[in-house]
Amino acid sequence: MEFLDSEIMKHFMHSAPVNIFFKDTECKYCFVSEICDMVSAGENGSIVGKTDLEVQKFSEIGKMYYEDDKKILATGEGSQYINEFLMEDGKSLYFEIKKNAVRNENGNIIGIVGIVDNVTERVRLEKNVEELSIIDGLTGVYNRNYLKYRVEEKKKQLIFPFTVIMSDCNYLKEVNDQFGHEYGDILLKIVAGTLKEEIPEGSPVIRMGGDEFMILGNGITEEKASELMTNIQESLKQKSKEKIPLSLAMGSYTVQDKDFCFDEICHKADMRMYEDKKRTKADEGVEIIE
Repeated sequence: MEFLDSEIMKHFMHSAPVNIFFKDTECKYCFVSEICDMVSAGENGSIVGKTDLEVQKFSEIGKMYYEDDKKILATGEGSQYINEFLMEDGKSLYFEIKKNAVRNENGNIIGIVGIVDNVTERVRLEKNVEELSIIDGLTGVYNRNYLKYRVEEKKKQLIFPFTVIMSDCNYLKEVNDQFGHEYGDILLKIVAGTLKEEIPEGSPVIRMGGDEFMILGNGITEEKASELMTNIQESLKQKSKEKIPLSLAMGSYTVQDKDFCFDEICHKADMRMYEDKKRTKADEGVEIIE
């Protein structure tokens, strides 16, 4: 194939379906096929001769790009990642960046070549699929997958004191046995809706399976948790029907700082919930067989 001269090569690169860029050994742009809205091109409309520290509108991302460039130049190892840009309208744009070191015929690193691809639609679709996978189809609250996919991420955003509230429907089996599972489903929907109504925003409600629900209480003190549980019980009592008695066994456990074991506080809240269930059954003269 006939060798392409530099001008023709530029036409090819400007027509590429992704944004192509070259940088020198000082992390400065030598070429970029497209100037996007995420950078400040200056009066001459160009970012050539500048680093990401100078041109990125999001300074933290500019710093991260620059440090990544220096690492590539030092090690010769490429990189690949997706960055989120939160826009003024509250929506996010996502760009995937891939970069490799460029070596000359002697094996010396002489710069960086990279591409930038707008993957916003792909990421949004992936997030929608993930969101569907963590929502309980019957009640509309989160399901157990939430703990699998989100808890480690959310631990970094916890507000202390932090409280776990465990709850279990007292009469689901009786409702199912006497009136059918369709009434049991109605019971679960009402309970889930009540929990969402009473629990402050930012504290996820999770259906753990069957008739058991968990609440992750951000910024909820032990006293506040007790008040919330009382309010929930009162609200359920008012919503009870003859065929659908609404009542929860509930228990909570509160920690004051990040030095805690998540499984341990869930277990302690669960034990307190079980003690509450035993008291309820004892008041009704029903024996619980362990």
